[in-house]
Amino acid sequence: MRLVVTRPSGDAEATAARLAALGHEALVAPMLERVLLPMPTLGEMPAAIALTSANALAGLEASPESRHWRNLPVFSVGGRTAAAARVAGYADVRSAEGDSADLVRLIASDLSPGAGTILYPAATERAGHVDAALAAAGYRVHLAEVYSMEPAARLPEEVAAALRQGRLDGVLLYSHRTAATLVRLADAAGLGPALAAVRAFGISEAVVAGLPFDRVTLSAAPNEDALLAALESGDGTSAAGKR
Repeated sequence: MRLVVTRPSGDAEATAARLAALGHEALVAPMLERVLLPMPTLGEMPAAIALTSANALAGLEASPESRHWRNLPVFSVGGRTAAAARVAGYADVRSAEGDSADLVRLIASDLSPGAGTILYPAATERAGHVDAALAAAGYRVHLAEVYSMEPAARLPEEVAAALRQGRLDGVLLYSHRTAATLVRLADAAGLGPALAAVRAFGISEAVVAGLPFDRVTLSAAPNEDALLAALESGDGTSAAGKR
């Protein structure tokens, strides 16, 4: 299949390589690009770190203080972010292997609210409300907005041409903002109906909610392994998008 990968640069190329190994052709079209932001001095040693993405880890690592945090427990939303944290030198990394709600449950099972402050590096725009969920459970949380994701200005010409010619089989979608950006850029290029006719492979129902895809396949779990498994088997949950 010819598939569009909408993840940010770096992640998109890694996904494209996985797709190529499965015999698919991938068009890399990052819809959002990371911009790192300066992290204010924390002023205390946190008890743990909560990570929801490798982008958050990159923002964390940009802080000079991070060298003091290598032995802190790091709670990661999934395996890929956990692997990146280990490569960065963090010794105690625990993965929730799920979504932000799973991450909060993992922290609640492993760390007492009285242990100290949880450092939560995150994007300026984010989903999941990890900080609010942890605060509601009695944890002290230091939210540090360490990066922003800036939307692309236009569709890559290769993707636009494939849409015009009806030569796309699907798009891989990992966040609602990414998916909404793709729809907006397709509409701006006069290719909204062509995009709507392409099958959307979404990592969760929330990713495609309210968007105009006629055919949607959802992965069984909110991670890339499950998304690619749904792509290969056709066993993912099907749903219809709505404008």
